[in-house]
Amino acid sequence: MDHKAQLARLSAMEDRSGRTVPVRTSKCLGICFQANVVVVRPSQAGRAAGARPVWLGEVTEDKLVEAIDEWILEGGPGVAPLPAVLAGHVTSKDAKKPKKRKKPARSKAAKKERKKAKEKREKKAKAKAREKAKKAEKKAKRAGKD
Repeated sequence: MDHKAQLARLSAMEDRSGRTVPVRTSKCLGICFQANVVVVRPSQAGRAAGARPVWLGEVTEDKLVEAIDEWILEGGPGVAPLPAVLAGHVTSKDAKKPKKRKKPARSKAAKKERKKAKEKREKKAKAKAREKAKKAEKKAKRAGKD
């Protein structure tokens, strides 16, 4: 993603009245793990309709910037519906960073537990094999008596 080109594109956007849309940049809005983050604030008409700013995360494709531009031209939050392509990018300033998957335990206790489980499986398999051998032996004895 060409960040400078994206910022230039966002800075060149105009609203319905032909005014340039104010664009402010920040190093981090607190949810940097969802960069690039764009906050679209409602126009006066949108605010009058009760709209709130819409936070969009992971805006890393040109098609998303185009959708934001079209949305603002149509009136933005509170005036025009959110484009479908942006729906999966709606986030908030309170977004929680996803938890990382835990790596398999490598502690001594975990190794000991895995060893115990393996021994238990082996013991069960041996018991089944003995049971099967006994059944086969009984069957052979019966076959010999007939």
